[in-house]
Amino acid sequence: MEKGAYIRELPETGAVTGIFCVAEKRLLQTKNGSPYLALTLVDNSGEVEARLWEDVSDLAQLFEKGDFLHIKGECHKFRDAIQIKINHFEPIPVNQVDPQDFLPSADADLEDLWQEFVKCSRRVKEPALAILLHTMIKDAKFKQLVSTAPAAKRMHHAYLGGLLEHTVSVAKLAMQVLKHYTHLDKDLLLAGALLHDIGKIRELSYDKPPIDYSDEGRLIGHLVLGTQEVDHYAKIGGIDLNSKILTSLKHLILSHHGQREYGAPVLPMMEEGVVLHLIDDMDAKLNYLKGLKLSLDGTEQQWTQYQRIMDRYFFLSPDQAKDQGAASEKNGDDETRLGQKKLWDSF
Repeated sequence: MEKGAYIRELPETGAVTGIFCVAEKRLLQTKNGSPYLALTLVDNSGEVEARLWEDVSDLAQLFEKGDFLHIKGECHKFRDAIQIKINHFEPIPVNQVDPQDFLPSADADLEDLWQEFVKCSRRVKEPALAILLHTMIKDAKFKQLVSTAPAAKRMHHAYLGGLLEHTVSVAKLAMQVLKHYTHLDKDLLLAGALLHDIGKIRELSYDKPPIDYSDEGRLIGHLVLGTQEVDHYAKIGGIDLNSKILTSLKHLILSHHGQREYGAPVLPMMEEGVVLHLIDDMDAKLNYLKGLKLSLDGTEQQWTQYQRIMDRYFFLSPDQAKDQGAASEKNGDDETRLGQKKLWDSF
């Protein structure tokens, strides 16, 4: 079945027809007590709020979060954002849609990123860490999971392949830091950069939209899951689980969020842990800001909407890659795809 309109194409006002995935479903009430259905709809170009005002109780029973709906409605602006008033919808079976229309994915070539991951891994010479990384790399399932997983549900690199893109970026940042601070443990920091988010292959669920947390992701979290992955592959590689170097690596994984209020069970207590926290945080925030820049129109530096997650406005220049992508698509260049998948970072 044809997808119809994409969220990136929605007009500020006017009719809309298309298939969307239900990311959130909330039954609410107006101030006078009338029920209405508030939906968050997604496709691979972004997300949009939608409202259903009539026959709410009966129609709410026809679909659940994660279902696909063919919607006919009207777009309008509400609090500076586009919102859809739903006039009619029909549930669509999952076998009648293309999942790639609804899951955002990295613009980068994932095989190229994987080769970068392997190249960085081979720079690690400490015997136990080198064996650990080699054991992971030769596991086809590990490659598939690392190459597919997103790095987050919303905040940064929240698209298929995002974990690999983020990991390679942090590893490259680590190598730059090592050129300046030559006293740091090169092997430990680089291994930590490559494996700091490895638990996200289990933390996140992304077989169908929306990207969300798995049960063990919510109950345990990717920091602890990451140390479990290290122990799993260390056993396969015959590495002593109580060795100092493996304990140090797991400390970097457990502490890389930097603060307990950000989910770190321990604070960074090694120089390499402090560095890893800083470069990981920098890469995540710059990816988030890249998404904001792609959502801006025009060419002049301008203020974004208030970003609650970071408690501030940002003064940014629109990303010129968006305009270049639009020109390429107009000329039939399917490889550019407007950079639209990064728009998920802006919400």
